[in-house]
Amino acid sequence: MDTHVSQVIVTTSTSSSAAIVHHRDFPEIRAEGGSPKEAAAHLVNKLACALDSALTDWRRKRVDQAIADVKAYVEQEG
Repeated sequence: MDTHVSQVIVTTSTSSSAAIVHHRDFPEIRAEGGSPKEAAAHLVNKLACALDSALTDWRRKRVDQAIADVKAYVEQEG
């Protein structure tokens, strides 16, 4: 499975210096952390929870791909 770290979007909270991270395919699932790496690690967990509600194989594959992309981003930030 090819990963695309460019699919991970990092922004800064307007009310604090916290990083907010989401995957381009799932902008409704966001995670916050003290750094982009920390926020991305939280996002992996949130995306894994989204697998529970993924009812079709197509949706599960998209979520699995997003998880792989975010994990690659966390490793890159290492």
